[in-house]
Amino acid sequence: MAAMEEILVRKGPTFIRKPISRWRPLFRQLITLLGAGFICAACGSDSPPEGQIGFIQENFGGVVSDEPRSAMVGRDILSAGGNAVDAAVATYFAMSVTYPGAATLGGGGMCVVSRGQDDAVEAIDFRPALFAQGGRAVMIPGAVRGMFALHARYGRLKWEALLLPAERLARFGNPVPRAFARQIAGLPAAAFAGPEFRRIFTVEGKPLAEGERLRQQELSTTLAGIRLRGPGEFYAGDLAATLAQELGDLAGIKVPSEAFRAYRPKWMKTQVVKVGNNELHLPSGPEGARAAEIWGALSDNRPLPANASQASFDSAGFVATDLSGGAAACVVSANGTVGAARIIGHSGIIAAAPPRGDSFPGLPMVLLNPAFKDARGVAAGSGGVAGVMRVLRTTVPTFGGDSALDKIIAALPSDGTATGRVNIIQCPKGARAEPQTCVFQADPAGHGLAVSAAF
Repeated sequence: MAAMEEILVRKGPTFIRKPISRWRPLFRQLITLLGAGFICAACGSDSPPEGQIGFIQENFGGVVSDEPRSAMVGRDILSAGGNAVDAAVATYFAMSVTYPGAATLGGGGMCVVSRGQDDAVEAIDFRPALFAQGGRAVMIPGAVRGMFALHARYGRLKWEALLLPAERLARFGNPVPRAFARQIAGLPAAAFAGPEFRRIFTVEGKPLAEGERLRQQELSTTLAGIRLRGPGEFYAGDLAATLAQELGDLAGIKVPSEAFRAYRPKWMKTQVVKVGNNELHLPSGPEGARAAEIWGALSDNRPLPANASQASFDSAGFVATDLSGGAAACVVSANGTVGAARIIGHSGIIAAAPPRGDSFPGLPMVLLNPAFKDARGVAAGSGGVAGVMRVLRTTVPTFGGDSALDKIIAALPSDGTATGRVNIIQCPKGARAEPQTCVFQADPAGHGLAVSAAF
């Protein structure tokens, strides 16, 4: 027994080495076999790693956007393992290349986001800030810092991965989509007075037509800097100083670098409307309060409030859901069809115009089941006040009732003359709980695209 105790019992700081030496070859063989098994298992896997397209192949959510190529970029991000916010950020930056009139980096917007599986539902306001001097004004861009704030708080994938598709689109070019081609085709000749704007968006004196290749080398360089260095260089570095000077040159005023450095997006609580067992989350402030009032009037078949038809301007919208029940809805704008129709220096960025009126030209919203923390719907109305009314007239009977989304969308005017658009995802039993019940729909009045794991 004493001899056995000497073999098994630890003595002092070390074990007796005799039995270990005896069994060492067997231990080595076992470890080698296990290691080889793990390596072979990894080598035999057909699934791409997280961060690459195809990492998730089923039920990863979907994206609906006013511009098709940007929707495909967002879908790829979801397939790579990104969440709804990652998809929204990537969709936006791609749209800043493919639909730059409304989604320019020189503008901004608002988003409503829900992470899913927790209580976090927030809105963020990153509209461009007005800087005025001597009766003249310019807009300090808000989109870059706004999207970075969204990603920093809710994103999952790396920031660089979300901007790379947009950078490549700008560098190598993309066929002009129908949405943007029709947008610039209707511009007056005076809109092309700026030499840089005219150089980029016309060919032989005519606006770019659908399918013609649009290359934006300067914008690609700007996007590369944002991808590598985040928003710091854009708002506080040498690029910020250059942008401030060149933006001021457009208006004939001096814009200090501090105007860029001081810009901050605003996080807000949401305006909540009770919809059965669910909650409809809207941006807070006048926009949300006005939308909630209209929602109530439409729900009760009452006359619409007098302030429901304010003049507005163009915008672009996009929405996304993910497999965790998260959702993001965003509307962005440059305060005009193509903002100020001027390029900020050599940045490739279209400058935003000063706002007209006090209303935002769109409405993002998220429908959430608070008990299960699962998105039941997400929508964005874009294209001005017509888009706000369009999204409300669509969601009241679908989010607030039992009407089928496809029938409601089909009943909306779709002859191409409507200025408003609605992008919508409806998940009646939850984006996480039963994703197969989700319906993804782009407005037939626009030229957008709805994509998901099924397409």
